[in-house]
Amino acid sequence: MAASEPERATAIEDPRMWDAFVGIGVAVLLVVAGFAGDLPSIALGAAGVLTIGLAYPLARRAMLEERPSTAFQVAAVVGAAVAAFAYPPLAGAQALAAPLLWVSSCDSIRRAVIANVGLFGAVLAAFWLDGGDTWLLATTQSLSFAFSMVIGLWISGLARATEERDRLIAELEAAQASIARLSGEHATAAERARIARDLHDTIAQDLAAIAMLAQRRGADAATLAAVEELAQGALAEVRGLVAANAPVGLDDGLPVALERLGERFAAETGIAVRVEAVAVELPVDAQAALLRTAQESLANVRKHARAASVGVTLTADASGVRLEVADDGRGFDRTAVRRGLGLQGLDERMSLAGGSLEIDSSPAGTRVVARLGAGAP
Repeated sequence: MAASEPERATAIEDPRMWDAFVGIGVAVLLVVAGFAGDLPSIALGAAGVLTIGLAYPLARRAMLEERPSTAFQVAAVVGAAVAAFAYPPLAGAQALAAPLLWVSSCDSIRRAVIANVGLFGAVLAAFWLDGGDTWLLATTQSLSFAFSMVIGLWISGLARATEERDRLIAELEAAQASIARLSGEHATAAERARIARDLHDTIAQDLAAIAMLAQRRGADAATLAAVEELAQGALAEVRGLVAANAPVGLDDGLPVALERLGERFAAETGIAVRVEAVAVELPVDAQAALLRTAQESLANVRKHARAASVGVTLTADASGVRLEVADDGRGFDRTAVRRGLGLQGLDERMSLAGGSLEIDSSPAGTRVVARLGAGAP
């Protein structure tokens, strides 16, 4: 497909530059032709110059469409030879035609070299027919041809460098689009993982507690009240996730949220809970990470520990914030337990919050310690 003018303009700089070059060159050569002396020489010289000028649109189209123009190259060679034959000073027409032969060859160096050989050979023949000094003319034309080769190769190299730059820019833009797409996919995956952790750490635990209470025989008013409270809490969590608001339970701060969590856990399980929490200055996301860590730790106590008591401690000092959940249950062997969503979720949550998690378990109980350094994001 032929390139449009704005696209091709990047490879040949600005076509208007060539328009100006040809226009000025033709005008100067026509002025020179006026000094030929006799009318036939003036007319013949002007005809040769105008042949190049009138054929130039073919060269311009060749540049824009990236298709070589043999018609222009033949017209340029003939026009330069006729002008030089009519009036020797008009040999300057070859200086006008030579670069145009290069750009109208459209990166074909072989075609450009052949066209320039034809150009300088034809002008040399015109000088010879006009009776000039053959050896002097041959030397002059050889040097002119060599200069044309240097300039032409420079033009071709510039065009190739520009095209390579355009190709690299296109590849870079494609790479940036791919990175943006992958970043979007990564963000989506991270958001799904966050929602999965939130569902597991909150709603799933509430529903598990509801199920346990519902399995009790002879449910009394207190049990039904606990079921209702858990159901209302689960509903509030769902609304919070859907609305993407701050996590449920943190409106009054993390210490109060931990107190409420401990009270609810004790009411559900009958396990004694001791909560000691100090006020901390943390972003909401960091507080949510600690609250969810406490929730998951207590959920594991309920499901596995067979503990009689559990302590939740939140402290802060110059090094950061420390949350500890310790029970007196039967513990577990971490090497023999497959890491499920709970333990893995705890690690991931604290890692995303910029903190760390330690789990120490023995037959005397389990201790979960979450740390957030000072200035945690």
